[in-house]
Amino acid sequence: MKKDFRGDPGVDRSPGPPALMPAPRVHPQSQGTEVSSVSSAKEIPSDLDHKKDWPYRQCKTASQHLGFLCEDLATCLPPSLLCDGTLDCSRGEDESAAYCGQVPSSLPQNLIFKCPNQKTWTYVDKVCDMKNDCGDCSDESVLQCPKCPGWRCETVFFADCACIPRTRCRNGIQDCADWSDEKLCE
Repeated sequence: MKKDFRGDPGVDRSPGPPALMPAPRVHPQSQGTEVSSVSSAKEIPSDLDHKKDWPYRQCKTASQHLGFLCEDLATCLPPSLLCDGTLDCSRGEDESAAYCGQVPSSLPQNLIFKCPNQKTWTYVDKVCDMKNDCGDCSDESVLQCPKCPGWRCETVFFADCACIPRTRCRNGIQDCADWSDEKLCE
């Protein structure tokens, strides 16, 4: 069992290369994630004072989405692998206190999606994943997700937002208010 050391007064909080620190998962749902290698990266200066010596490097994942570049300058992580309690970068910077100390404000802001209610957030790679992470469907809205990989309709279940997986078409259970998932969906 991992301990959260944030309340431990013995933890060094000085600037510089951050100490490794376990962080709680924000989104425990497990999905297949991609870790890719990169041939080039763009270094972006951090806007947070405590990260001046620990720059965030932007990269593109294998699926061409925005990612987090590890210090080895070869490993590109999907944002949702940051601060998830697992060391994915060889030097552990994805679980460092600099990034995971005050989640979400300590994370690179272009890797998070702030929900309109200003109380919740999700990683940008979790937007348009057919899961209502914000609780108000703003991360799954037609505005955010013009393409629906499933069937688009006004759903009966709030958690589905406006797009249901095609596996739930013609399964004898009403998912769409107009029953289109049982009548039209293929």
